[in-house]
Amino acid sequence: MDISGEITSFEDFRKLIIKTAPGSWNFFRGESRDFYTLVPKIGRLTPDPGAAGGRPAGEVMPADIYGEYQALQEFKKSGRHLVEVQPATEWEWLALAQHHGLPTRLLDWSVNPLIALYFAVAEPYADLDLRRDRLNNPCYSGGAAFYIAHTMYGLSEIDEKANPFEAETCFFMAPVIASRIKAQSGVFSLLRNPWRALEEQLTPREHIRKYRIPFENRAFLAQELKLLGINHAFVFADLDGLARYIQEKVSDRIDPQQSLAHRHT
Repeated sequence: MDISGEITSFEDFRKLIIKTAPGSWNFFRGESRDFYTLVPKIGRLTPDPGAAGGRPAGEVMPADIYGEYQALQEFKKSGRHLVEVQPATEWEWLALAQHHGLPTRLLDWSVNPLIALYFAVAEPYADLDLRRDRLNNPCYSGGAAFYIAHTMYGLSEIDEKANPFEAETCFFMAPVIASRIKAQSGVFSLLRNPWRALEEQLTPREHIRKYRIPFENRAFLAQELKLLGINHAFVFADLDGLARYIQEKVSDRIDPQQSLAHRHT
């Protein structure tokens, strides 16, 4: 995907958000590496059945999908007793599974641009991290990415009885089945073909713009977000998020050489 511009300051970010057209629908996503693509996890972990001589792309049925459908069914069967509020539909189960890290055909977005910016820059990223990433991506310069997805159709009305594995590519409001989803103003995009990038599956009245955040601007933007109260405790609204936020405050007060070690314990 082509880069539409760069965000080098909070003022750049503010001007970008102000320019989003009123009366339309815009959803936001942040990525900590600008070389990532808008392909969901299941598409990155499994081969495309349509590319292996099977059905054409976009016409793959649930039974053809290598492990995706079966993984969700196992998640439902084994995880049902661990859920306080039982999801009522297959869509809610899919959203809950995505929320807990199961590979699905969903991608996370937010209606709050500050939340998306947080996911782009909040993770501590130093020279050592950059050197590690360059082992597999020699041309990578350490940038993060901020996406704006625009659709004139808005959020799709979901037929709760429909099979999400047969649904067309769409954006839909994340069911509030966990405190983190509510805190993050969550929206999901569902991809009809999870092995192709999202921007390749949109209609002519939809588009996605990608903005790069240079390596040297990441830490400053993260600090600006903290000043606005966008921190780990806010974004991950549970006890784990609160504990992580307090740990970060403790780490910021100790020797910088020790700080990295504390963050990984």
